[in-house]
Parts: sequence; structure tokens; C-alpha cells
Amino acid sequence: MNGFFNVIKPSGMTASDVVVFVRRVLKEKKVGHLGTLDPLATGVLPVAVGKGTKLFNLLLNKRKTYLAFFTFGTETDTLDSDGQIVRQSETLVSAEQIKEACKLFLGKQIQIPPQYSAKKVNGSKAYDLARKGETVELKGREIEIFKFDFFRQKDEKTFVFEIECSSGTYIRSIVRDLAEKLNTVGYMSALIRTQSGPFSVLDGFTLDEIEKEKENLLVPVEFALNDLSDFIVDEKLYKKLCNGVKIQCEFDGYRKIFCGGEFFGVGKSEKGFLDLEFYLK
Repeated sequence: MNGFFNVIKPSGMTASDVVVFVRRVLKEKKVGHLGTLDPLATGVLPVAVGKGTKLFNLLLNKRKTYLAFFTFGTETDTLDSDGQIVRQSETLVSAEQIKEACKLFLGKQIQIPPQYSAKKVNGSKAYDLARKGETVELKGREIEIFKFDFFRQKDEKTFVFEIECSSGTYIRSIVRDLAEKLNTVGYMSALIRTQSGPFSVLDGFTLDEIEKEKENLLVPVEFALNDLSDFIVDEKLYKKLCNGVKIQCEFDGYRKIFCGGEFFGVGKSEKGFLDLEFYLK
């Protein structure tokens, strides 16, 4: 069994919990998720099965899209609604102020992860140190925000945004930094991931549906690579391709490799020969 499940993760479960669930339901050992989603968050969590797990390195850097609920005037230690209140502010912000501040976040930038994150510090996860009361200096990493749109105002202090960003972006860090620009504090009160690479919330399935339908809901491996062009190897070279014999070819970047109507994996042209980096046959 090879491919992906487009899981709609429920709130309260970790991404690892979902993997354990899918592994148990399918009785498959090779199962893994593509991109962590906080326990509080819901929405798209692509789960790879079998040979789909070989594509982690290609798929982890896909763009992600979220509906994020930011509540201003209160900050928690975890920067979400699961944490303890650490700061409060009487400053009220308007939709117009927020819209202007959002423009400052577009493009590439260095983002500091939250103290409660899975980032490693001297071999320990930052959230483990934070729970012990230790404050650590986390290194920033480059991220990119492609879209940061004000969506609607939910109530006096809570606003909803649509955010499209690069992999590795912490939405909880965005609310922290946006609140600072607005001279207040804030936390992420809810989060829904609506898109992860080619996987959309509109095409996702609940865990109950997956448990009932199992492999009938499995998405082919090729689907996750829909942004790559195809490269067709002459059918006469089928046996050579199966046996790892170098095939002459010239093309740019990565391509999906097909031969004899079968999908072989992902490869690139290296010094005039096909280099199958992700062999899935």
C-alpha cells in the first residue's frame, strides 16, 4: 500500500497521534506525516504510507495556507489558547490598524520560533525546557509569507486572517510579532490549515472515514508531485531502468519518471544521465 491520506486532523490530537492511528487501522509500519500541526489546530495533515514516505524531503518544503484566529490583549506562555496567561494589555486595535500592519510581514524574513516549540537546544526540545521554567535563546530561521490577508473580525478582540507561508513558519510567532507592531500582546486562539502543497481541506477525510474506507481513500503517490513535469523513458529501456542501468537524458530540475505506462519515481538529469533519487517502483 503506497500513497497518501489527506487527513483532516481534529483538535486535541498531535500529528504523531494521527500517524499512530493510521498505522493501527491499516496495519502498516511505514507511515509518517508531512508537516507538524499543533494539537490545538485542525485541518489538512497529509499522511504518507509505504513508499510515499520516501518523498518526505521533496514534499516538506511545500507552501501551507491557514485560517488563523488571533486574539489581542492577552498573551500566553505557549502563544495559543492552551497556555497560561503571562501578559495583558488594555490597548484595543482596529481592523484598519491590523490591515496596515499585515503588509509589513509579506516576503522573506527571519522568524524566531516560540519558546514552546519542538526546536532542539543542546539536544533538548525547547518546549521541554520551557516547561521546566527555563528561557532559552532560539535561533531565527528564514521563512517567507506570501499572503497575509485580513479576513474578518470575530469579536472586539479576535480577528481572522488567511495566511499563505513557507514550510517551517510558526503561526504562533506571527501573532506575537504582529501584536508587538500594534503595541499590544496576543495569542493564537484557533488555527485551521486549509492547504498543504497540493492537499486541500476540501478534499480531506476524517479519521472515522479513513477507518471505514481504508485504502479506498488513499491518494496515489503521483498526486503529491503534481507540480513536477513528466519525463517518459522509451519503453524499450524498461528492463534497464528496472535494473538500475544509467539512461541517457537531458532535462532541467526534477521530473516524474514514467516508462511503459508505469510510474518509477522522481529523478533529475545528472551529467547527461537519469539519476533516480526517489525510486518508487
